Amino acid sequence: MLFNDEINELESLKFDEDYIIRKGTLPILFTAPHTMEQIKEDGSIKPSELFTKGIALYLNKHFDVSCMIKIKDTGLDANRDNRDEFKKELIRFVKNNNIRLVIDLHGSKRDRDYDVEFGTLNNLSADFSTIMELEESFIENGINNIVHNDPFKGGAITQCVYGQNDVDVIQLEINNRLRDNKNIDKLEKLCKSLGDFIKQYKEYINR
Repeated sequence: MLFNDEINELESLKFDEDYIIRKGTLPILFTAPHTMEQIKEDGSIKPSELFTKGIALYLNKHFDVSCMIKIKDTGLDANRDNRDEFKKELIRFVKNNNIRLVIDLHGSKRDRDYDVEFGTLNNLSADFSTIMELEESFIENGINNIVHNDPFKGGAITQCVYGQNDVDVIQLEINNRLRDNKNIDKLEKLCKSLGDFIKQYKEYINR
């Protein structure tokens, strides 16, 4: 199946649950908490972060990582509110499955100056070599405009996972320019970058 067809098929999948978990064997978990429209406290609508669901499902399908995806608006934002059941289940899954790295997928507006941004609580929440390996994977695939902890240092998911022993976590903000169905080659480069990183991480942990 062509990448364009596959990523759109995965993105369009419907689920009845509030959130879904797809388990892989590698100790890496990708989360996507903003795949749906959300009603904010002021009554305005926070739009869905397009293709974060499709990316997470694609990586689970092809690279044997786990993914956890929020499907429905429960009235609580998983990346803000610590009462959210999604985040509680996330911590249970991390502990019960010996997860060593969580990458929290988010979407940024097109007018942001970067292609991708790493939120790591000012380089506290992930090993420096892991951060650099992920950055190199993007650069090798032509995604060069990368920033760190500006403006997003990591939300409630990053902060919550950071409190767990021996678990790295990176909040990954992806500009809408890389999540545009009219420029599918950029989305494919993004997924290839993440896939290349997963392969490198697998080699590292198997040494």
